[in-house]
This record gives sequence, C-alpha cells and structure tokens, in this order.
Amino acid sequence: MPQPIVPAVGSALPDIALVDARGLRSTLAVVRDGRRAIVYFMRSSTCPVCLAHAGAIERLFDAGEVADAAFVLILPGGARQAVVTERSVRRARGTRAEVWASGAGHDDIGLGRFLGLQHSGTFVVDEEGVLLAVRARALPTGNFSRNEVVTALTRATDASAEPQSRELHS
Repeated sequence: MPQPIVPAVGSALPDIALVDARGLRSTLAVVRDGRRAIVYFMRSSTCPVCLAHAGAIERLFDAGEVADAAFVLILPGGARQAVVTERSVRRARGTRAEVWASGAGHDDIGLGRFLGLQHSGTFVVDEEGVLLAVRARALPTGNFSRNEVVTALTRATDASAEPQSRELHS
C-alpha cells in the first residue's frame, strides 16, 4: 500500500474532521478560524516526545516568539484520547493548546503508519491555511524544529507588514 503524501510548503493544509475532549465535533478550518497556527500532530495521546514538543511550543509563546498564532494540538483517536492529552498538557504546565483528536484524519494529512509507527509532525500555516513550514517524520524526535516554526511565523509577519501595492511616481 502506498504511503500518504504530506502536503508541501505553499500548498493548503487539508481540512479534517476533529473531536475535542467533550465530544464536540468540528473541522481544522473552523478551529483555526482564519488565524495563523502551529498545528502539531502527535503520534499518540501519551507519546512523551510529542508532549515534550508541545511544551517546547508553549515556551515559544512564553518567550513572545509566536505571539499571535494559534496552537492546535491534534492526536489520533477520539474524544477519550483527547481527554488524556488535555489532562497531560494542563497538568504539566497549563496550556494555550487547543486539543483535538482526528480519528483517522492523520492519514488525510499524509501522516500514515509505517512498520506500526504513526507518523507525526509540525505544520505552520498562515491565515488562509497555506503551509509556511512542514516537518513530518515517522519518529517523533525529528518532527519539530523550533527554528523552523519561529522563522516561518516571522517571515509571515514581515510579509503581512509590507505594503500590498505601491504607487508609481513619474
């Protein structure tokens, strides 16, 4: 069976169905609500490396490096798995993360399974949901880069501050 393909930088992040810890159903586009976002797909609700990466993303907010972005934390499974993750991240540090489960939606993002390992990754999107940075891996140790996240959001902020049109003077 062919492996799913992760979307490339410059393409749109696919919209997927989500469920939260209370059983509320939504979609990734609705959750993002037109905001720039760091969307982190966990390998599982209890993955210690993924939870450490969630903590690293929280520290980016604490340091003021990603101030206006949303933080959407997505794990495979359903509401029960979202409860586990929400408790873990809130108990450890409190969180800005909006915790959701994707059912089998990781596959729709290109994060399939290989040799039993659920792929995971970090996706940074602009206000329209266009990918600014992507880092996806089979092993969670390689699926997050602080520098990539900060650089992508800084470039997006700089680009939005530039004038959209310039008048020509003769």
